[in-house]
Amino acid sequence: MQAIILDENQQKLRDEIEEELNEIRKAKNEYQPDNIKSKIKDLGKKAHKLHLELKKTGNEPKHHKYMYENRRVSPDTLEFYEHIHPVEDLLKFIDNPSANDDPVDQTLGEEFEFPVYSSRWGHKDNYKIKRTKNGWKIDFLTIGGTSDKRGYPYLFKNFEQDGIEYPKSLGMRMEWLWERAKEDGLSKERLQEELNRLAEWISEIEEKQPRLGVWQGF
Repeated sequence: MQAIILDENQQKLRDEIEEELNEIRKAKNEYQPDNIKSKIKDLGKKAHKLHLELKKTGNEPKHHKYMYENRRVSPDTLEFYEHIHPVEDLLKFIDNPSANDDPVDQTLGEEFEFPVYSSRWGHKDNYKIKRTKNGWKIDFLTIGGTSDKRGYPYLFKNFEQDGIEYPKSLGMRMEWLWERAKEDGLSKERLQEELNRLAEWISEIEEKQPRLGVWQGF
């Protein structure tokens, strides 16, 4: 999309903001904390002023959804721009009004495969996982149902039923993947790939359990 055309005063303000933003980045990279707070305050004032100027002309800046959530105040307030990230978004918006559009959540209601090796049965069992509004729906034989973003309780009830070992951080990674699917608009193919990675990780741990010698029958 075409960049927003600024008048002379707006362009001057934009240039000043970009220059100050670069100075702050440099100071942070060089571990020079002195005056950074005051510089960000000054940067915020200019960004807020430019925001209001753009809004008056019908070009109200848009930010990512998470930016509104993180700042917890309206972009019309001075406090919103007292951080470098919303200022960066402001400049991106000027260059491309679609730059901060949130990706579309593509996988709600989609079903995925989750093939996990079971030492008990000597083969991979293929769980069915559906991404729901608030988590995952797990289906496998007689154990399944609506679960949270971490896969609790039914993904783990299945593992406990068959004595399958799994990594400690699996629940956190399932939640992280759910959030990435939403926030980054992962395609069905990409989400399946990442679920395959997790399933393969679990399978590798399960297959490498000690089973011979004194461990037979454990």
